Amino acid sequence: MRTLAIWPTLAAALILAAREAPAQLKAGVGRAEVTPPVGGRMYGYGARGDNVSTGVHDPLMAKALVLDDGATRLALVTLDLGSFPEANTAAVKAGVQGTAGIEHVLLVASHSHSTGVFDDAFPNAEEPYPRRVELRIIGAVEQAARSLQPARLGVGWGEAREGHNRRFVLPNGQATMLWANRQRVSTNPVDYRVGVLRVENLEAEPIALVVNFQCHPVVLGPENLEISADYPGAMMRVVEAELGGQCMFMQGAAGDINPYWDKTPPNEGAFDRMERMGRALAEEVIRVARAIEDVDADPRLSVRTQIIPLAHRWDLKDPAIQASIRELYGERRLRMYLERYNRDLRAEINTVLIGPEIALATFPGEFFVEHGLALRGQSLFKHTFFAGYCNGMLGYFPTIKACTEGGYGAAEATIVEVGAGEKLVHQALINLYYQAGKLRTVP
Repeated sequence: MRTLAIWPTLAAALILAAREAPAQLKAGVGRAEVTPPVGGRMYGYGARGDNVSTGVHDPLMAKALVLDDGATRLALVTLDLGSFPEANTAAVKAGVQGTAGIEHVLLVASHSHSTGVFDDAFPNAEEPYPRRVELRIIGAVEQAARSLQPARLGVGWGEAREGHNRRFVLPNGQATMLWANRQRVSTNPVDYRVGVLRVENLEAEPIALVVNFQCHPVVLGPENLEISADYPGAMMRVVEAELGGQCMFMQGAAGDINPYWDKTPPNEGAFDRMERMGRALAEEVIRVARAIEDVDADPRLSVRTQIIPLAHRWDLKDPAIQASIRELYGERRLRMYLERYNRDLRAEINTVLIGPEIALATFPGEFFVEHGLALRGQSLFKHTFFAGYCNGMLGYFPTIKACTEGGYGAAEATIVEVGAGEKLVHQALINLYYQAGKLRTVP
C-alpha cells in the first residue's frame, strides 16, 4: 500500500515539472520572388508621372520566418515592397490560416520606392500582380512551416550612421524639408541603432537574421525606372553571402528619415550609392551578428493583435479639402486619397513577446522616428523592436509637435488624427506589459 500511495504524488510532480519545463522553440524559413512584370507603374514617386518600369535591377523578395513554441505559431514576413495594403494582408492571413494553421501573421514592407504599384488590372485582370504576390507569400510561409527545426535566438545591437532627419526646423518653429544631405550635416532627431535578431539551429548553423533599421529606401529617385529593393536588398545580399542563412529587413520608424543620397538619378551614380549604403549597413550587421551570445530565456511566444479605430485629420468629403489636395499634389493624388482613405480608419497593431526579454511592436504606417525612440525608451524589456509599414498602410503618423511645425508628412500627406502615433505606441506598450504580467488584471 505504501508503494501505491507514492504514485499520485509522483504523477503530480511529473505534471508540474512538464508545465514548468522550458518550451522548445522551433524556427523555419521560406522565400519567394515577388518582382512585378516589367511595364507597369512604379510605387513611390508622383514625379514619375505616367512612366512605367523598363527593367529589373535586382529582384524583389518575400521572406518568411515561422516561430513555433508548441502552443503558438507566428509568421514574420518581410517584403521588398513599397507597402502592403489591408485587403491583401487579409487575403494572405486567410490563406496562411487555411493551409498552414498559422493565426498570427506579420507582413512588414521595406517601403522601397522602386517597386511596383498594386494594380488589379496589371498585367491583366485574370492574373493580376497583387494576387500573384499574395499566393507567393502564402507559399513562402508554407515553406517555412514545413522546415521547422529546434532553434535558439540571440539579439544584438549596433549603430549605422546612414540617414538624416529630412525635417529641418527653423528658429520660427516651422519646418523646411532637407531631402538630400550629401554633406552629412548633423540633424536630429535620428535613430542610428541597428537591431539584429539571430535565429540558429542547435548546431549553431544560421537559420535567419532579422535586421531592424529605420531609413527610407529612396537612394534611387524618380528618374530610375528599374525595379529594385534599394539599399535593404543590397544589404541582405551581402549578409547572406557572408554569414549564410536568410537575411530579412524589418523597417522601423522611418517616416522622417532619408538616406544622405536621397533620390539620386541613375546618371549621378544612384546604383553605386545604393550598394554603398547597403554594404555599410551590412558590415555593421555582420559585426553585431558575430558578437551575439545566446539569449538565456524561456522562448515561449505571446502575440496580441488589436484593431484601433482612428479619426480622420481632414474631412475628405469637404470640397475645400479636396481642392487643397488637388492644388498641392494634383488630381492623381486626390483620387488616390479618396480611393484609399475616404472610409473608416482602422489601425492594426501587433505586440509580440519572445520569453521575458524580447519585445516587438508593429504599426500600419510611416511613423516618425521619435515614435520608435519613445517605444524603446519607455520599454521595460531588454530588447525592444519597432516595425512600421506592417499589416496595412495608413500613411504618415507625425508626432503632435511635428504637426505644429508643418512640413511633408506632418501638415501634408497625412490623414490620421493628430496624436494617432502617440496613441498607438502607448497602447502597444500597455499590451506588452499585460502580456508580460507587469500590469495587474485585478485590483
